Formats: sequence, C-alpha cells, structure tokens
Amino acid sequence: MDIIDHIGIRVDDLKEAEAWYTERLKAKITFRSDKYIRLRVANTNIALIDKVYYPFPHIAVLVENQDELPEVGLRVKHRDGTLGVYVEDPFGNYLEYIWYAPKYEDTFLK
Repeated sequence: MDIIDHIGIRVDDLKEAEAWYTERLKAKITFRSDKYIRLRVANTNIALIDKVYYPFPHIAVLVENQDELPEVGLRVKHRDGTLGVYVEDPFGNYLEYIWYAPKYEDTFLK
C-alpha cells in the first residue's frame, strides 16, 4: 500500500509561507531548515520548499526500503541522507518516492 508522506509546495519566501499556512491551517511545525519547513495539519504533512533549491512541486510517496525506489526518474540525495526519486506523470506533475534514513525516521515519520 502506498502512503502519502507529504505534499511539497514551492515558495519564494519560507518565512512568509510559514506565517500564511500556520495561521490559516493551524499547522504545527515539525521540522525546519533554511530550505524546507515541514508542517503537520491533522493527518497531512505539507513541505514548504524553497524554489531556489527544490525543482518540483510534488506529492511524496513513502517507501519502506531503499530498493523500492524507482529506477527511472531524477534521484536526489536530500539534506539528511534521505533519498528521493522524482517521477513525472504524463501531465507534468511529479511524484517523489521518498525513503528516510533510519536515523531520521523519528523526525519525519512520527
């Protein structure tokens, strides 16, 4: 079963986006870096991603093991050893298949 991990939204200004989304959605910040802010809203994670560093808005699908990542697509090693593979659908939208390094499971999966 595929599990949606997060929805990635590209933004021009992380501070402005954080204020906007936390105010309107009453979101809780679960992770913050200079390029990425992860918000939790009820049963959904939203990733506010800096347009300068992240190429695609996307829906991220969690995989349990590295070997479940697709062979085809743009493979990216993220900030923390996390691996993602971006796959474009026939309409120009992106899925990111994402695997979290075990040392980050508590940070991103709890």
